[in-house]
Amino acid sequence: MAISLLKADGAERLRARINSDPEFRLISRDMALNLAIQVHDEARLMKFHAGTLTSITRFVPLTEPIDITIRGPAEFWAKLLMPVPPPRFQNLYAAVRAGTCEVIGDSESYNAYFAALTRMIDVMRTLENGQAPR
Repeated sequence: MAISLLKADGAERLRARINSDPEFRLISRDMALNLAIQVHDEARLMKFHAGTLTSITRFVPLTEPIDITIRGPAEFWAKLLMPVPPPRFQNLYAAVRAGTCEVIGDSESYNAYFAALTRMIDVMRTLENGQAPR
């Protein structure tokens, strides 16, 4: 898995950081979402309830309901999580428009929680690069 934060040893750090982020808490307070993050053929399931990231686990298709899947190659994730992402990798909107990743699933949930997903990626970016929270 290209995203070290989604490996077993980094997942708990990511969960704690997201749940302690005041901006994320504010914009996700009503978020209930099962989000699959897929890098090539490996995926993780991130479960959110009432704006809290309750778990990050290995995702096995057809075993859990998912609302949204964000799918992209390792190159996409590496560029998205760079300290300063290049054009077409700054956020999900830019990446989807450029065709560098794919977001599938419930479009209403995606649109409703876009700000929270964007903040989640910001938090992932700071952790992935060893930066202090902003």
